[in-house]
Amino acid sequence: MSSINNAVKELRKYQAEITYKCQKLAERLAEEGVYIARVKIAEYDAIYTGELLASINYEYGGVIQDGAKWIVYTGCEWAPFVEFGTGIVGSQNPHPDTTLANWKYDVNEHGEAGWWYFNDRDGKWHWTKGMQSRPFMYETGQDLRKIIQKIAKEVFGS
Repeated sequence: MSSINNAVKELRKYQAEITYKCQKLAERLAEEGVYIARVKIAEYDAIYTGELLASINYEYGGVIQDGAKWIVYTGCEWAPFVEFGTGIVGSQNPHPDTTLANWKYDVNEHGEAGWWYFNDRDGKWHWTKGMQSRPFMYETGQDLRKIIQKIAKEVFGS
């Protein structure tokens, strides 16, 4: 009977270790996601005021099926416009997956005429027809899929 109790004890210990490692894997992926997203923003030259770059972060989202959920996010209110693009320029250079947010381009129907906007930073009016999609978060997800095995090996051991 004691050998059965020892086996059950060892199985519970192993289960706890696997659960912990799953949680660490999710956390490591979130950390890596923040790094990748920030690099993508820089590569896309989407650093306007620095707010978007600084707003990329991650947080614990709770336990799910013997693991953990971590969320990579941005709190910057104009992040969707950078991610998906705007205006006629955005519609001609769209996001790889506009169904993600049911994104609509040129919602004010400016078309080729474009529009003027005031830039608080330089105190001047600027004309635009919009901007192309710079899908930094989408590409972050794609890149994380490519490195998940490598990070899993780091967390679980080879």
